[in-house]
Amino acid sequence: MNHRKAVLSILLSFALFFSMLAGFGLQVAAEEEAVPVNLLILHTNDVHGRAIGDHGPGKDGFPIESGSIGYARYKTLIDKMKELNEDRVLVLDAGDCTHGTNFATLSQGQSMIRIMNDTGIMAMAPGNHDFNYGQEGLDLNVKEADFPILAANVLKADGSPLLEGHKVFSFGDLKIGVFGLATPETKVKSNPKNTEGLDFADPAESAAKEVEALKAEGVNAIIMLCHLGIDEESTYTSKYVLDRVEGIDLVIDGHSHSLLPEGEVYKDSLIAQTGNFFEHIGAVTLSFVDGKVTDKKAQLIDFAGAQQYEENPDIVSSIDAIEAENERFTSVEVGKLSSDLDGLREHVRTQETNLSDLILDAMLDATQADCAISNGGGIRDSIPAGQITMGHLLTVLPFGNLVTVIKVSGKDIRDALVYGTDAYPETAGKFPQVAGLTYKLVKNGEKYEVQDIMVKGEALDESKEYSLATNDFMAVGGDGYSMFEGKEQVQLEGLMVDILKDFIVKLMGDKGEFSYEADGRIKVEG
Repeated sequence: MNHRKAVLSILLSFALFFSMLAGFGLQVAAEEEAVPVNLLILHTNDVHGRAIGDHGPGKDGFPIESGSIGYARYKTLIDKMKELNEDRVLVLDAGDCTHGTNFATLSQGQSMIRIMNDTGIMAMAPGNHDFNYGQEGLDLNVKEADFPILAANVLKADGSPLLEGHKVFSFGDLKIGVFGLATPETKVKSNPKNTEGLDFADPAESAAKEVEALKAEGVNAIIMLCHLGIDEESTYTSKYVLDRVEGIDLVIDGHSHSLLPEGEVYKDSLIAQTGNFFEHIGAVTLSFVDGKVTDKKAQLIDFAGAQQYEENPDIVSSIDAIEAENERFTSVEVGKLSSDLDGLREHVRTQETNLSDLILDAMLDATQADCAISNGGGIRDSIPAGQITMGHLLTVLPFGNLVTVIKVSGKDIRDALVYGTDAYPETAGKFPQVAGLTYKLVKNGEKYEVQDIMVKGEALDESKEYSLATNDFMAVGGDGYSMFEGKEQVQLEGLMVDILKDFIVKLMGDKGEFSYEADGRIKVEG
């Protein structure tokens, strides 16, 4: 980042800071007119385990341009805003926070919940990845939390709610109703075993009931805290709810990783979302006159803007203690890379990469199956050249999936490839990375067709039975791979991360380092 851009970023951050102060209704002198009462909602979504803030000077001594803000700075910001706004600050999280980094996963999310407790989070909606530790793990995190985890539409087999549906927060004379919703996509975007026996009701139907209940409690505003998103490929989005339910003043959303700098007005509601990975903090101001909402404004505090807040030392100490405990495992060395391994989100969800080839080849090597398929969305990071540690591998494969081998037909394989690529060239977590087989994506009009499928160098026979290595998430229909559901399991290996580790050790042999290249097993024409 050059000097001019860095100065501009800091000036913009201070402009945002002072505009927030103005929005908080601070007065130099009392006015005769009625002064709006303002409530500030600070919010995050899709933090994905990024508890630790990024550091380091950039060029000319300015902070690095972007990265994770972290809870230590967030705590300082929250405390400052409460001081400025007479404690009229509501702090919310829209889910997918307890999974995604070693910091989070090695404790099954409890480290994140403890830090969120200390930071001052006041309510959260569960994201699909917050179910990754199973119902028992979710229950432990709910009990660990000093704040409610809200989801009105998640029901047990007997129809009773798994979690609280809503909570009313009081700020002086203001009563703010917050209700939560979880995405029905959790059924396929977390391992289906994690939600066995649970029903994710239509979020609009659940929202309508919650709105009526909150109105009966006499609230001044209603906030929908949800992990639904606004992706057009999803059926149950926050807009789907707003199309069917009136009376929602504000939507604090997640799941689609959408960056909405000033929010998005839809129907009579304001939708706010911050992107992902703690690179922004959302700040929504609701203004009230005589108890009625008169104005809504959304803004974002970016990484550069957050640098004006010092890190809270207590949060730093807590994070350091957890990191020290984790390091005993994550620092174990596995091998050495002579070049980078590409696990970028936008790449592994649209194309073959050298890292995806390495992982799939490891699965095939461990199982000796005919071929292997695994979803690109399960690959969560790249590995830079240099020493590889268990920490790197756990960051790349954080889900704790096992490698399994199932019996499938050639038609099942074709159906899987067609399904997994139906969104191409758009990114999709279900995008099929492969080993032992090759295929082409050929453009036909506006769509791409799967052609020339080869298994072990021979054309796919749809009537033939094959042994397929995959992960246990997909083997039970995860990510929508219903063609694999119920297939006979003939082999169950260990954790994907351990199989990858063993394969890297095997590749290293007596060499001092190794590299891996993509070999063109997925080709695109047109």
